[in-house]
Amino acid sequence: MKATSTNPRVLLCTSYRRSRGDYLDFLGGATRGLPKLSSPCRLSPGLRFIKQNVPEVEILEYPLWHEYVAKLKEGWDIVGFSAYQRDIAEIESMAEEARRQGVDETWAGNFGVLDDKVPSMVDRTFVGPAEDSIARFFGHSVPDEDIEHPAMMVHVSLRPGNIRHFSAGLLYTQRGCPYKCTFCQTPAFDKRRFSINYESIERVLRYYRKIGIKYIFVMDEIFGADKRFTDSVTQLLSRYNFHWLAQSRASLFLHNLDEWYERGLRITLVGVESMSQKALESINKKQSVEEVAAFARRTAEKPGMFRFAYYLIGYEGMNAEETLRDAQLLNELGFDSSGVCVLTPYPQTPLWDRLEAEYGTFDPTYAHYNSKHLVWNNPHISAAEMQTLLTSVVNLLNNRAAIYAKIFTRLLWPGLSLSKPALLWRNLVKVPVSSYFINDRKQFFFPKLGADRPGSVSP
Repeated sequence: MKATSTNPRVLLCTSYRRSRGDYLDFLGGATRGLPKLSSPCRLSPGLRFIKQNVPEVEILEYPLWHEYVAKLKEGWDIVGFSAYQRDIAEIESMAEEARRQGVDETWAGNFGVLDDKVPSMVDRTFVGPAEDSIARFFGHSVPDEDIEHPAMMVHVSLRPGNIRHFSAGLLYTQRGCPYKCTFCQTPAFDKRRFSINYESIERVLRYYRKIGIKYIFVMDEIFGADKRFTDSVTQLLSRYNFHWLAQSRASLFLHNLDEWYERGLRITLVGVESMSQKALESINKKQSVEEVAAFARRTAEKPGMFRFAYYLIGYEGMNAEETLRDAQLLNELGFDSSGVCVLTPYPQTPLWDRLEAEYGTFDPTYAHYNSKHLVWNNPHISAAEMQTLLTSVVNLLNNRAAIYAKIFTRLLWPGLSLSKPALLWRNLVKVPVSSYFINDRKQFFFPKLGADRPGSVSP
């Protein structure tokens, strides 16, 4: 890759926001109406990783349109965009504006580049981890084993009122996934599987601890795929006395549950997807309904553990009535909350190829590719009917009063019932108050391990 000047200026951006509160909400989308728990993601993990490892670039996360335009006026040789499928229309407008302002070259990365439209919008696309490719533009390299972890925090609050409960540190330990679910873009995007630099993981955990964070959200696609590395990471989480969240498969949770629980695992996210074995086979899930039931049973026995299930609706072999019966089977397992999505074909997945060939897609609106809309010709359910069905399933699986009761009885009460002043102080005073001193939008980056480097700030 050839630089456009001797000292190129590179700006990497996410899509712009249409309003001040326009952020993807990790928790707020699980239930309908208010009050609700909310955890908006106001930062870009991908861009934070690039900036941590390639300090020469500058990043701009979720700007309003006028903020983006003002930033362009500073003058850049290259402007790049981190895009999901749902962001493509916004990114197209941003790329056009960059060219109008005289930017020489445009880039794009993230899962959105798997869509055929994106390469026609920009000069270069990056599929998969981009740290090394971008570093080489500046004359150095970042091998996979040297990729360092940045600091990233999110808040968990109650809406309305934005009453903050706590802040969590985000943690990524590995990239890629060994499984081949037909709806998932990860095998097409993250073709290389590797672990994040261990020393940098410990450094960011020390930093989180220093600023008062007690909870870690492990954001791996599948936590535990590399047993040895995961064992080292969970020992770190235990050593620094964190409570943590992880996403994995039922089989991996079952195999490691007791050990991970002893080391601080308190919130589990598991991809149930369906209670129909036939539906699971149609998406190559490689998971049995019996494993899910065993997971629900064993985790129910763990004091202080909150269980979250991911669930898909809209299978071609199920009509609305069958979907509701399937959702009721999941409800009977007693999960504490569920994230309900509509089966959505994404580019370069086996599901995309099959549904396009057999049924066709009809919705050209990129914003609808957010797993909350029906965008293909389901043989049993129309797009309008799917919205009604989605609301019904969400209401069935996520009763707000029951969720808040379970948060108290499962997450908080086991500790509070011990009546230890230290626990009461930590959970009811220290953690919520310290959260108000943490700015999730502030960009912070560490010095390079072993040596200082340009653009770094010491903790």
